[in-house]
Amino acid sequence: MRKARLRSIPSVERILCTPAFVKLAAEFGREGVKTALGEHLAAIRAEETTYDEATAASAVSDGLSVSTSGSLRRVINGTGVIIHTNLGRAPLDPGLWSAAGAVVTGYSNLEFDLETGDRGRRDEHLSALCRSLFGCEAAVLTNNNAAATLLLMAAIAGRKEVIVSRGELVEIGGSFRVPEVIEQGGARLREVGTTNRTRAGDYDEAVSKKTAAILRVHRSNFELVGFTETPAVEELVAVSRKRRVPFMYDEGSGRIVDLSRYGFAKGETIRELIAAGVDVVTCSTDKLIGATQGGLVLGRAAMIDKCRRHPLMRALRGGKESYAVIAATLNAFATGRHEELVPVYRMLAASLDELRARAVEMARGTSVEVIDCRSALGGGTTPTETIASVAIAISGHASEIHQRFLSLPVPIVGRVTEQRFTLDMRTILPEDLPFVRAAL
Repeated sequence: MRKARLRSIPSVERILCTPAFVKLAAEFGREGVKTALGEHLAAIRAEETTYDEATAASAVSDGLSVSTSGSLRRVINGTGVIIHTNLGRAPLDPGLWSAAGAVVTGYSNLEFDLETGDRGRRDEHLSALCRSLFGCEAAVLTNNNAAATLLLMAAIAGRKEVIVSRGELVEIGGSFRVPEVIEQGGARLREVGTTNRTRAGDYDEAVSKKTAAILRVHRSNFELVGFTETPAVEELVAVSRKRRVPFMYDEGSGRIVDLSRYGFAKGETIRELIAAGVDVVTCSTDKLIGATQGGLVLGRAAMIDKCRRHPLMRALRGGKESYAVIAATLNAFATGRHEELVPVYRMLAASLDELRARAVEMARGTSVEVIDCRSALGGGTTPTETIASVAIAISGHASEIHQRFLSLPVPIVGRVTEQRFTLDMRTILPEDLPFVRAAL
């Protein structure tokens, strides 16, 4: 019987001529289908099972679908976290993406000077925009903020000391630690103060001939409360001027506008930091700027030029897609249209009445409940603050419902609160509302 089953298996070439496999070959390529089919037939022989054409076609199709496609998928964010690092941080506006696409889908003047016809420099494409928005003398773009900090350390502080408060030696997402980034940049870390209290005098006393710079680091995903003390930016600027060492700020979040109008505590914008005398600021472009991943180095021309000329610049620089998307996004801020064109700010600007109207529309004809909730800005920008929002709560076993929503063709990620599965209206994009309605 075993031999009979083996003899009943058609040849590979014969199987490839059947309609089901001809269709698969047109979709995945004949050689790929042939290889996958060979593996399927080998498994049948090893397991001593009977060949079935429909089963074979399904197995080959499923295997090729997995092996020939990436696992990155679009999802719907109902968590209420606007800048959700695990969900790709800031979403992009289709109009801005289209504007950037018009540049990158063909050739561009990425490194070509249209006035002289000679080779140009890619890092100049954001210079005018950054000078206008931030008041800096010069700017360069890297592929993320960690890269910006690494480049700055290598260019400015290689083999010398950088003074940092112990209360700012943070670990960010993915187990990346600021001390390690500093050291990988070739600088030596000089810690001052204590975890909870650091004064301007601590920096002043630590400066020596070995000192390359003073560095302040945004604490990102936590806050110090209670018996604490942190010097103001103006105090550290005064120390840096007195000691004649540069003052650098790893601001991280990319705060262009004052967030207090959206219900968060007021914080210094990048323009205010540079106006106060900070020599160089580094920040992400996919957090509060709301663009794609990148890291900006902004500040004094002499220091930015050192970054530009450092060998690491080539390894850490941004690509044409990043330049195009980030330029289009910065232009929205420069023209005062960020609440219209940048999704992060559309979400922040949405009123409770507007969110409640969306929730009521979603709930109509279903058994879900409209509830009040709190949204978070996310991305390590305002770790202890939230703002009022509106959500829908779905009755039933919360974890089972969550799993069902994750298994949809367009997965919907929600939040389990008080043993209920909820979807926050603030972070659901307008174009995603029909999918949510259908899922409900």
